[in-house]
Order: sequence, then structure tokens, then C-alpha cells
Amino acid sequence: MNRTARAARGVSRPSIFPFGDARLGSVTVIDTIEGIEHHREALEDLAEKAAHPNPFYEPWYFLPLLKASKSKQRLRFLLVHGTDDSGSEAPETLIGFFPFEQTLLHPLCPVRCLRPWQDAYRWTLRRTPLLRYGAVGNSLAALGRWLLARQHPPTIILFKDLPGDSEILRAAECWLTEDHRLCHVHDVRESHLYRRQTDAETYFARVLSGKRRRHLRRLRRLLEDLGPVRVADLDRSDDVDRLFDEFISLEFSQWKGKIGTSMASMPDGAAIAKDILKEAHRRKRLSLLTLRVGDRLVAARSAFLAPPGCFGFKMAYDESPPYARCGPGFLLDLEGIHRLHDDADLLGTGIEWLDSCAVKTAALPLSMKTEALPLHRYMVTVRGGIGEVVTRRFPKVMQALPWRIRRLSAF
Repeated sequence: MNRTARAARGVSRPSIFPFGDARLGSVTVIDTIEGIEHHREALEDLAEKAAHPNPFYEPWYFLPLLKASKSKQRLRFLLVHGTDDSGSEAPETLIGFFPFEQTLLHPLCPVRCLRPWQDAYRWTLRRTPLLRYGAVGNSLAALGRWLLARQHPPTIILFKDLPGDSEILRAAECWLTEDHRLCHVHDVRESHLYRRQTDAETYFARVLSGKRRRHLRRLRRLLEDLGPVRVADLDRSDDVDRLFDEFISLEFSQWKGKIGTSMASMPDGAAIAKDILKEAHRRKRLSLLTLRVGDRLVAARSAFLAPPGCFGFKMAYDESPPYARCGPGFLLDLEGIHRLHDDADLLGTGIEWLDSCAVKTAALPLSMKTEALPLHRYMVTVRGGIGEVVTRRFPKVMQALPWRIRRLSAF
């Protein structure tokens, strides 16, 4: 099944088993980079046929970041091999990929847990596991059996970024409801989507007031007063090395560079980011929309294509006074939505939404969003003993503590 077919398949078919059959899957634990690279081809195939896409857990993206982070983390990458929920696939097929790292639940709570892997640069913007379409139930059931068979409890498993109204979330809810040997706590946070409407005018009528649209037109005129304005997406004829350098430098020049969170602020960050962008471009998985005044780059937004959607990566805009007062970031956002509707080739055939990958309080990337995206997270452990006690009480204890202490939590 290629990406175009996956984008067009519509509503997922129901699983034959309520939440999968643990006998139809086995778990392999990988704790070295070499071990992961050995399974690279199978992971590429799994990502191609995943129930819900996540480019941040595809090998071409996470391996460069994993190599940069290896000295600080205890890897526990779980590969689930088995058949699909109908029993028609070969039993050695890779049906689930859960990249975990072993850490403490909190420095003040020295209980071990497995949390979704996060790179040292914090560029893994979505931590949804890769589960094969049609085999989600078996993947989760096999993982539950592995957790129950652990020799050194307590181990708590954390799941993050399970998108609302997805096959993964529905299967996880069934699994945790029906497997009474496990207990869990649940939480939801919110991000946002840009979702394609019938046309751009319908989109803007839904998300922008008339006053807001007039203001954006005025900002565009102010920008045009500074020179000829040109908006373009990345083309194969472009000098990609020069363009990526411009993009990285622009991000470093703004507030992210001042507080040390830009790509170029990290050790070797600029080189790693450039390698990732070049590989995404080679695979035809990169959209890099740019806004120029004359020859000057004043705004840029990158996204990774993963039909039926795409995922925002990095955005940058010029903060120098002549350009900042024109709102180049907002104008680029506006142009991106126009092209999402009017140019089928901009983001690729079958692209229906863009996940902003932004937090609920972010202003710029959410200025024209169409709908909230609930992201569910779970803390799961085996019933009985200290693991269950910690799982049930930990979230409530954290809520009573100051933010600076809560932020150290792995959950």
C-alpha cells in the first residue's frame, strides 16, 4: 500500500479481535543504534503502512538525532513482530515500533519508567508510535503481554501524542479497558490542525473575521512598499544548500537564537538540521515555503509530508523593524493556506491537513487553525504493588506542586 492509497482509504476497518490477540505478536528490545539500523528497511516499510503517520519516528529523521543523543539516554526501542488483526500477514512482519528510553518518572520519585524517546534537541515534535494499519490491536496486546512478563517490576510505560479520533486511540482505549491485569491514568492536551476546506475563501470565512482579513491585506501592502514580494515553495532546481543555510540563519537571528533554542544554537544542530532537511527533500517529503522581499528572506516555514497529512517542523521570520511590523510570519501562513487549496502540487496529492505541532498557547502557527487536535497520553502499569500505587497517585501529586517541579516529570 503506497502513500497515495493510504491517504484515500477513508475510515479504518474494525479489528476482528476486541483489542488484539497477544499470541499473534512478539516483542524484541533494541538498546543500540546498530540494532536499530539493522531493522531500518522494515521500519521504512512500517512507516509507509502506518495506521497514523509520524515522520519524527521514521529512520531518516530520528537516526541522525539518535546518534547525537546516544551518550545521555538508555534506549529501549521495542519492535513488535506478528500478523495483522485478521491473521492474514506473515508472523514475522513488523507491526509495531515503540521507541522508548528508560528514565525516572521524576527526580523526586525514583521509580523507573519507559517514556517515548525524545532527542536531546527536542525536535521530536510528535511521539506517536508507528503501528501497522490493520494490526494496531495485536501490537498493543503483544506489548501488554511483554509488560506483564517483565522480570524486574515495577515498570511504568508512558504513551504520548495519541491523536484523537484515530485508530490508535480507539485500540488503546479498548486495550486498557478490557485487559484487567493493567491499570492506567489518562490525560489530554491540545494542539491544532489546519484542515483543507472546499476552497480557500471558505477556509478564511471560518477562521478569520472581516476585520482581521482587512488587517492582513494592509500588512501585505506595507510589505510591498519595501520591495517586490515573492512567495515560493522549494523546487528541485533551487540551490538547496544555500536555501537551507538562509533558513537556519534566519531562525538563529530571531528570539529563538537569543534564548538558545534555534537549530543553530545546539551543538552541531545546524549540520544535523541541514542533513534532515536535505534527506526529506530527496524523498520528496519536504515543503519549505519562503517569503522574500527582493532577495531578502523574511519568513520561512518547513513541514514534512506524510499523507494524508503533513507536520510542521520549523518556522522563522525576520524580526528587524522594517519587516517585523508587516507581520511576515502571518502573511506566510496566509499564503500557505491559499496554496493548500489552490495548488495541489504544493503539499502533494492527498494532503488534507497540516498538524501545527505547536502548543496550545502558541500565537503565530495557530493564527489560522481550523480545529483543535486532542493529544492523549497514558501511564500504564501492571496491577498490584508499588507500580499501581505510583500510577494512580502521581498525576494528582504533580498537580499540587509548583510548575518548575512539575516540568521535570516524564509524564
